[in-house]
Amino acid sequence: MQKQQFATFDQVWDYPVQWIDTPNQNRGGWSGVGCVEVLFESEPVTLYVKKQLNHTTRTLLHPITGVPTFAKEFQMIRFLQAHGVIVPDVVFFAERAVKEGQQAILVTENLAGYKPLDSIEKDAMTLLQQRQLVKDIAQTIRRAHKLGVQHRALYAKHIFIKSNGRSFDVALIDLEKSRRMLLPLVQSLMDLITLNYRTRGWTRAGRLFFLKQYLGQARLNSWSKLLCKWIIRKTAQKQQQWNKKYE
Repeated sequence: MQKQQFATFDQVWDYPVQWIDTPNQNRGGWSGVGCVEVLFESEPVTLYVKKQLNHTTRTLLHPITGVPTFAKEFQMIRFLQAHGVIVPDVVFFAERAVKEGQQAILVTENLAGYKPLDSIEKDAMTLLQQRQLVKDIAQTIRRAHKLGVQHRALYAKHIFIKSNGRSFDVALIDLEKSRRMLLPLVQSLMDLITLNYRTRGWTRAGRLFFLKQYLGQARLNSWSKLLCKWIIRKTAQKQQQWNKKYE
């Protein structure tokens, strides 16, 4: 596929993609993510193509018809990018009303050189490198939360990592469910709980170090100790629910 074949809504919508997962059939429509290889200036580039039909979420401005979830993701990508949080670059975004309903397309470029956190071989890293990795992840999530953004699907597979020598660049992907927070303390903690129970292979010391870095504390005070216990308790509950779901 050449660049000029990837310029209009119809060209992107009609182009066959290899679905990464089976498209979701919910919210009264469907939504899927595919992968294609294209040539930009004679160089091969991997793009992730998201297509959806009648897959919407209601907002205060659109309480009845709702807006395409990819439109919200596009806006969130632009917002985070403008505030220094690493996210995938948008190549193409458009939405339109058709006879069947609302269609939306979001195309992003592959994060070259990055790997998902759940594929990182931490055992091959020194303790100093592991600490730096946890620190950089914690600071990135803290930055997003300070901007008032809750990820709402903060899994290890949605955190992408690239070593830049002494530290790590940390990117956030899959922002379809993300939203601005009305209750920052509660909603940011929900992200931390999700990350805690959906991240395997971290030691207890590593998780404690993450929390300290996230809170910006060298030692936990009385309040943050209570917070830590609450996260542990809620994580255990989530893990039990997860285990029952997939038994």
